[in-house]
Amino acid sequence: MLSWGLSARNRISILCVISRVTFASVLLPWFLIGGLSKIAGLALSVGPAVGNLSLTLGAYFVYAPWQVISLNEGLPTPAYPVQIYVALMVFLEIALPVLIVIGWKARIATVALALHQIISVVLLQSSGNFGALFDASPFDIVPDQLLLWVYLLVPLALFGAGPLSMDSAWRRISAKRSRRQSTL
Repeated sequence: MLSWGLSARNRISILCVISRVTFASVLLPWFLIGGLSKIAGLALSVGPAVGNLSLTLGAYFVYAPWQVISLNEGLPTPAYPVQIYVALMVFLEIALPVLIVIGWKARIATVALALHQIISVVLLQSSGNFGALFDASPFDIVPDQLLLWVYLLVPLALFGAGPLSMDSAWRRISAKRSRRQSTL
């Protein structure tokens, strides 16, 4: 096995940093644009505003497809619990990737983002707008992409964000602070 003279810990650290950099360059823009397109009134907004929380029809299509099944009767006004749920999902779609990139609470953010995406996939599947694994179609929605995204995030979920992260900086600051207090 090639180790290039690096310890296992250093190889894992490099893997985690590479995973975060790759995530930042490939997926962060995708998540930010996707999340911002679900907020009404922004340049990236997709569809008209629905409900009282300035969310677009696109947000409800992704996170509450049962609310937009019948558009023949006009735009639905979802109940407040549904609006709060969709707003939370949109917020998480924007916030969790940023937390992963800066490396703050990266393990929790990674697992939460994976769960967020799994919920989205299950809801999309129930609405009938869903591709399949191994279908050889780059245009179908989600399953093959989700598999790649989750695979990219596995090192972060298992080992954390690595040495170049807010988590690591916080641990170093806390260790210095505790050493100072123990010498007093």
